[in-house]
Formats: sequence, structure tokens, C-alpha cells
Amino acid sequence: MFDSFLEGAKYYKYPSIEVAIYSLILALILSAVIALTYKITFRGIKFPYHMFQAMILSAIVTSMIMMAIGNNIAVGIGILGVVAIIRFRTRFRNTRNIIFLFAALSTGIATGVYGYAIALAGTVAFCLTAILLYYSPYGRSPGTISRINFLLVEGQDFDSVFNTLKNFMFNESLVEVRTREDGTRYDYHCEIKSPYDWKDVQNALKNKVQDLRIQNLSREEVV
Repeated sequence: MFDSFLEGAKYYKYPSIEVAIYSLILALILSAVIALTYKITFRGIKFPYHMFQAMILSAIVTSMIMMAIGNNIAVGIGILGVVAIIRFRTRFRNTRNIIFLFAALSTGIATGVYGYAIALAGTVAFCLTAILLYYSPYGRSPGTISRINFLLVEGQDFDSVFNTLKNFMFNESLVEVRTREDGTRYDYHCEIKSPYDWKDVQNALKNKVQDLRIQNLSREEVV
């Protein structure tokens, strides 16, 4: 029975209760695997449990909708109209979250049209790729993003200050340079290398610059 379902060659215009339950359970299992992969590969301070739940629930709802539509164009247009009434205003600041949610939706679509082999193979390929990327150099844990602002007065050497900063930071980006009567103010965005923190930078620069200000930023604040 499982082999016949996995082949996905048969399309059910009006699925039986057994087929519908099988599709929904498979959507639940595969979306849960994707959600667990998201949790394993998540790098951040606070894990978004609402995102975890949304992946699983959205796959079940999508599978149910696809089975309800079937090959009935009128029903499809009606459901499209209902969905259009609901305005989703949630903004995703992390594109990775969009991809994981879309992957969960895709499992719902595939199981809803009885493409079980596609749903299973796609979930395995997606999760393995996500885990490989997590352990690759492109999945490194980012350091603390900070805004470093300091003032140099006459007699203080910029090269010496910058070389000191290079020992503690990478991916530095010069935001602004302002020349004032009391000196030149520099403003940088950068990532502080682990295991250092802003206190280490402050101690290293306290005798080399004036009016040193260091502020930790979220990634959404850095353009």
C-alpha cells in the first residue's frame, strides 16, 4: 500500500478519508523535520518558537487546501478569493526564514496533490543541504555587530588606532567621517571577533582616542 502511495501516479479527484489522513500525516511529519532542521541550524539569541509552529501548521493547511481544490477550477478561484481577503502583514527581516517557511509550504503542496515521492525526496534534499551549509564556512556564527565612534585630535595617529581596531574586529565598514573644530570623528560598523567584547576594545583604545563610544547593534539596524 505504501509503495502505491509513494509512486504518486494516481490522482484522486475526491480522496477517501484514508488518503486524506495519509496526506495530512505525511505533511505533518515532513514539515516537522524541516522545522527541527531550522531549530538545529538556527543561529541567534532568541529562538522564534512562533516560526517553528508556523512551519508545521502551514504545511497541514496547505495540504488540506490543495486536496480541497483538486482539479476544480471554480473551487480554486473561490479559495484564491478568500485568501486575497486575508492580508498577511508579517515582515520577514531574515530571508532564511522565508526559505524555510516556503519549504514547509512546498511539502504541503506536494502531499496535497499526492506527490509523495516528490515531498519526501525534496524534504531530505532540503534538510541535508541546510545542515551542510550550517557546518560550512558560510554558516559560521557571526560575532557581535557594533558601532564604534571615536574622536581623534591633533597629534593622535589614525593608522595606529586603525591597526589596533583590526586586532579586534573584521568586516569593518566606515559609515561616516566628520571634521570638527576639536578634531575628526570616525564612525564604524564592524563585527567584534570572538572571544573579545566591547570592553576589550575600550581598554585597548582608551589612551589613543578621545570620546570613544561603542554600541552593540542588531543585524536589522545595520544597512
